[in-house]
Amino acid sequence: MKLVIPVLSLETGGTRFIYQLANEMVDKGHSVEIVLPENAAVAWPLRAQITRVKQLSPDTIPPADFILPNFYPTVFPAWESKKGRVVRLSLGFEPLWVEEKEKALASYLINAPIIAISEWHRQLILQGTGRNSIVIPGGVDSTVFRPYPKKSLSTGRLSIAYILRSKEHGYTWKGSEDFWQACQGLTQLVPAFDIQVVAPEGANYQAPLPYEIVKAHADSEMARFYAQADIFVSTSYFEAFSMPPLEAMACGTAVVSTDNGGNRDYTKNGENCFLVPPSDTQQLTLILAHLLTQQNTRNQLAQVGRQFAQSWTWRHSADKLEAYLLQLART
Repeated sequence: MKLVIPVLSLETGGTRFIYQLANEMVDKGHSVEIVLPENAAVAWPLRAQITRVKQLSPDTIPPADFILPNFYPTVFPAWESKKGRVVRLSLGFEPLWVEEKEKALASYLINAPIIAISEWHRQLILQGTGRNSIVIPGGVDSTVFRPYPKKSLSTGRLSIAYILRSKEHGYTWKGSEDFWQACQGLTQLVPAFDIQVVAPEGANYQAPLPYEIVKAHADSEMARFYAQADIFVSTSYFEAFSMPPLEAMACGTAVVSTDNGGNRDYTKNGENCFLVPPSDTQQLTLILAHLLTQQNTRNQLAQVGRQFAQSWTWRHSADKLEAYLLQLART
């Protein structure tokens, strides 16, 4: 099959789905072409063909068996090009958070099949549009995201890892204030712990507690960031899938996450992670205190999480995508 994926950019974050699926589909013998504006960032090591154009328009979309636009501004050029069957890949239900809500909603109402990335995400799309979709979940590369020695073995201080996204860059749903509030409360219960933070937008943030910024531009660096911590925390209010907790599990780190919807397909509260309601900082504080002081519970959570993550592979995701597209090709 020839697949064309028009994108606005391939920066770090949710576009990992595109990068991983594109590479896996190439490895399965399909032709994959990523089309993006000439100045757009590409943060991932793609094995697919990359074509840069002045702007995404019907004229600049190449012919293909399937065209997979993933963000609402890319849907309309793909649809209007008439150069291949459009399958609407949704990495998040945009009407929930973009300013152009009507245009975003319209991108789901064209007569094209829709791919969601979690069951919760599928339900959101169904409720918002009345249209069903198929779920192609994310995965994790456990050859990269794997355990490393914990930093606490050398420092003697347990550490909490957190990914700090910038509200100034539009990440208003990540719950960073909740994280800091919980950690402030934690100092009253567990006086000695460290906080390591990856800040993808590169800014320094005012916080009520000292923290260390970890530079992690490559997957191998992110894997060490996850693996060297004793606990990884995620505080999003909602996510379509939520990749970091699954990656942290694969790295053998105990995970505490909000129940953000998109992670329900792979999280099992009390077995492979602990879940708390979004913005419940009191419960988050108490669970962190429990894990910091109960080594056996922390180790058990990390061990089960790692075992569970092994089955969540990108090849499995690509197998599902391939089977679905072949099914569409027969109809």
